[in-house]
Amino acid sequence: MAALGTALAAFLLTSIFLLAAPPPALAATDHVVGGPDSMWCIPPSAGLYEAWAANTTFVAGDNLVFRFEMGFYDVVLVSKKEYDDCTAGDPYNSFSAGPAVVPLEAGVHYYVCSVGNYCSLGVKFFVTVQNPQ
Repeated sequence: MAALGTALAAFLLTSIFLLAAPPPALAATDHVVGGPDSMWCIPPSAGLYEAWAANTTFVAGDNLVFRFEMGFYDVVLVSKKEYDDCTAGDPYNSFSAGPAVVPLEAGVHYYVCSVGNYCSLGVKFFVTVQNPQ
């Protein structure tokens, strides 16, 4: 009878520890900008990247992956005003070597290409990043 009581106590203690343990961390998702086979370049339609972002869920801890030809494109993190104006005079961050992997934090983030007039040709988008659940 004592062995049964000891086994039950061990089972209960193990159960309590397992329930109290934090859940395992979720793995970050790498989002290739524009879709899995996409390149960061002048799109066939100006709203392509914005439509892709609007249909994708981004969570803090995920990464954006920008695939582009170095020297022909870049990625610049800018303010909303600069995004709207397609300028990059006061960037928060910039990446000139591709592929660029950008870790995401919660909030809204605006990205443009500062090469030539590529931004006005649609090489821009913004993401709304959620906190993990």
